[in-house]
Amino acid sequence: MARRCVARGHEATVLCVKDRGRAGIDSYVEDGLEYVEVPDLLPGRMRSGWDLWDLLNRWFYLKQHHEFDLIHLVETRPATIYPLLWLFRNKPIPLVIDWVDWWGRGGIITTNRPGWYRLLFGGIETFYEERFRTLANATTVVSEALRTRAEGLGVVPDSIFKVPIGVDADQFPRISPSVNRAEFGLKPEDQVAVFSALDGLMDVELVFDAVRIVLQSCPRFKLVMTGKYADQLVCRAEKKGLGEHFVHLGFLPQDRFVRALTCADLFLLPFADKIYNHGRWPCKIGDYFSVGRPVVSNPIGEVLLIMKDQEAGVLTDIDPEHFAGGIIGVLSAPEKALKMGEQARFVAETELSWAGIIDELERAYQYALIGSSA
Repeated sequence: MARRCVARGHEATVLCVKDRGRAGIDSYVEDGLEYVEVPDLLPGRMRSGWDLWDLLNRWFYLKQHHEFDLIHLVETRPATIYPLLWLFRNKPIPLVIDWVDWWGRGGIITTNRPGWYRLLFGGIETFYEERFRTLANATTVVSEALRTRAEGLGVVPDSIFKVPIGVDADQFPRISPSVNRAEFGLKPEDQVAVFSALDGLMDVELVFDAVRIVLQSCPRFKLVMTGKYADQLVCRAEKKGLGEHFVHLGFLPQDRFVRALTCADLFLLPFADKIYNHGRWPCKIGDYFSVGRPVVSNPIGEVLLIMKDQEAGVLTDIDPEHFAGGIIGVLSAPEKALKMGEQARFVAETELSWAGIIDELERAYQYALIGSSA
């Protein structure tokens, strides 16, 4: 988003955590965008906004650099919100707060965090997620569920703007599924479904159970996954009896990731009827649509809003039998699947294009600036 703002003539600085390093603030400019990297001390998920050293370094940076016209804050955890509260005491600056996932109150913390984390941080996560929302001059959300939740917390409805994750469809070539399959050990005659998930444990059981049913009528079917937890997911797939019908490619660099996606005959996007799915944006749907293949998913949250009026795939009931039926239906009707893929590509180039999404982001910025000066 920042890179695209720079391309439109804005000046932008991204303040973020270092990949490595425990001391020193580093800054550099790339393609006109300034990056400022601050250090932290904690490991793993504790780096995500809870680190005191991160907080102090952000405070120190903002103390020295406070010439910004506007600040766009991604989530309101201690390391990000407290330095801003100090800054605003001395110099109020128009503030936009981004809400990118439903974390507390039955959200992602219930499924994507270990038990000890939920026990220690469940209430704290919810507090920081909700407490500071009304401080924003404008709010950006990725879903209608988060819009409704923000309004319930007292955020002015007119100050809320929907700014989801966009896609550059041109980065994904429109080629036959067979072109890149040899690179990943797949055969031209395989019937391939790809399920790409950074944190692949969410709703994966629905996919595994559905694949077992699909194999009864499609013996050449293969499920291909990318993302984290490869060893764990391979073990789970073996226990389900998927064996050679399951391939996990691990976490791929962007160029290989794109080539892996082109191997698909269809894509899978399981979306169980859970709070976290109603609140989040289906990040991979833009990539899937860009490749020009049908998507099999469920009518929940933003997936329903995107696909209900589009012949770009199949929405099924949330159970293995119906999900498997959606997969088999796509594989058994290649001409219809081709048309759905063409429609998917069209949606990626239009409704999900970054161009329109950045238009909405600029409207949010303009609202924050005008509202703050009024």
